Amino acid sequence: MDFDDFHVPVLLKEVIDYLDPVKGDVVFDGTLGGAGHTVEIIKVIAPTGKVIGVDLNSQTLSTAARRLESFADNIFLVNDNFANIKDILLKLDIGRVSKILLDLGLSSFLIEKSGRGFSYLRDERLDMRFSPDTWPDAYEVINKYPEKRLKEIFLKYGEERFSGRIATNIMGYRKNRAIETTGDLVNIIKSSVPKYYGNYRKGHPAKRIFQAIRIEVNRELENISRVIDDGFEALEKGGRIVVISYHSLEDKLVKARFKDFEGICKCPPGLPVCRCGVEKRAKILTKRAVFSSEREQEKNPRSKSARLRAIEKIK
Repeated sequence: MDFDDFHVPVLLKEVIDYLDPVKGDVVFDGTLGGAGHTVEIIKVIAPTGKVIGVDLNSQTLSTAARRLESFADNIFLVNDNFANIKDILLKLDIGRVSKILLDLGLSSFLIEKSGRGFSYLRDERLDMRFSPDTWPDAYEVINKYPEKRLKEIFLKYGEERFSGRIATNIMGYRKNRAIETTGDLVNIIKSSVPKYYGNYRKGHPAKRIFQAIRIEVNRELENISRVIDDGFEALEKGGRIVVISYHSLEDKLVKARFKDFEGICKCPPGLPVCRCGVEKRAKILTKRAVFSSEREQEKNPRSKSARLRAIEKIK
């Protein structure tokens, strides 16, 4: 793996602006990837600042380590799930962090070169795990889950209109043989939806099903919720969290968690004094999600679906 296997850092200027790193900061980068954001952060916080660079994929971490060799004094590299932020900080004997960055996008390496079945455009074994040490994999989900559960996953995590039909056809296929590869699954999906469906949804007909399976396999939404909640508790006063998400489910979750921290009063209108007991602990820095510019989208098509939200801890 080399540096070209990673996507260009998305919304780089916006990340630096909203994260607002300063010299001496301790920054938790929960999605190190190719270290594109991290390199720019270290340039600002050095020489006394530190970045805790976390990635679940050991190959990714090794490649990032080579890129960060000249910043060795400013980086802790951790092979772990960002959801384990509490344990990570405890092991490093770090009590508080200044800033937290989460870029929830998949790296080009995982999609195109990992061989783990992340792409519906390649015929690979069904896997979709970010780390080979976790379970279940996509093969287990597709071949062992009951029809009702598959339908629920496709509907909840993929917002797929034809979830029931696709789940039923998967069960029918399984009666004769196992669904081994992404190619097998794509063919089942294509046979389950109208021919015009891909054009109607402005994308491949398998896109949402693959998203749903990946979220289930990696417990993505659960882990995002954990790292935001535990990360907020680990933030020092005035600290910030910046999250880049890439689909509506992620963005809705981030938006909801941030609103909870903001502590909007829930009392009926007209009450002279707040009685709901909601505590305002944070200030949302992005009234709406921040999107990439047309210029960035032209240079980096992956940035089209990216949306950034930021929050500052005040209490």
